[in-house]
Amino acid sequence: MSIAIGSALGSLFGGPAGAIGGALATWTWQRARARADADPEGRLVMILLLVELRSGASVLGALQRVAFRLPRYQPLARVSRVATFSGLVSALSECDATLRPIVAQLARAQRSGSSLTSSMRTMLEQDLARFRAARLAKARSLPVKLMIPITLLMLPGLVLLLYAPGLIETFSQLTEGWQ
Repeated sequence: MSIAIGSALGSLFGGPAGAIGGALATWTWQRARARADADPEGRLVMILLLVELRSGASVLGALQRVAFRLPRYQPLARVSRVATFSGLVSALSECDATLRPIVAQLARAQRSGSSLTSSMRTMLEQDLARFRAARLAKARSLPVKLMIPITLLMLPGLVLLLYAPGLIETFSQLTEGWQ
């Protein structure tokens, strides 16, 4: 939804203040959405590398194929080129923050002779565990964040729903005696 649509919907429900609120809410939602989608490449690179390595490709071949499959991720293409000509250790200088741990783990596993697929699988499992822990922490903080809207918006309506009929009856009985 664009900011103009959010502003129009806000003005429909709340006038000028609603228009400002709708535009601000839409802008905040778009920023949060962009921030959430900013780093899917790391996990995707690890998954594709694991698939390529399990299919029997070499480390450099796997890097080249993954770089070919993700053409929008330019740092991976640069790392793949440098690794092809100079090796994985030299490619570490070309890595961004997302690729650095992946390429470092690949270089470490290649140098030590350990299994590349198991090290990549372990990295992927750790990343997924970190992601799940962050989501769980966010979900656990939700009730605290919802206390204010519930208190300000729902509690007054509930109080009116419960006490309004009795108050109306009481006031009608009081006004009947005055006539």
